[in-house]
Amino acid sequence: MDWSNNFEQFLNQVNEGQRQFFTNLTAAMPGMQSSNTSNMRQNFDNALKFQEQSVTSSLELQALLGRLSLETQKQFWQGYFSLLRGEQSK
Repeated sequence: MDWSNNFEQFLNQVNEGQRQFFTNLTAAMPGMQSSNTSNMRQNFDNALKFQEQSVTSSLELQALLGRLSLETQKQFWQGYFSLLRGEQSK
């Protein structure tokens, strides 16, 4: 059994599978077939901008959820200790 030959065949199959995937993808999307280099660069820039906006929005949402969680816990514990002290809600 030639290990390196088997590994090389495996890599060739993976490479061919990727090539076939992208061939099918471009065939399914007519706009991709006529793309040129400048259009590809613009698409890349747009995709990068979208990713940046997604990450920024995600981080802002996480910060908001963190603040809401802390505020909820704060109110819960204030109510808990007020209840135990017998204080009336104001």
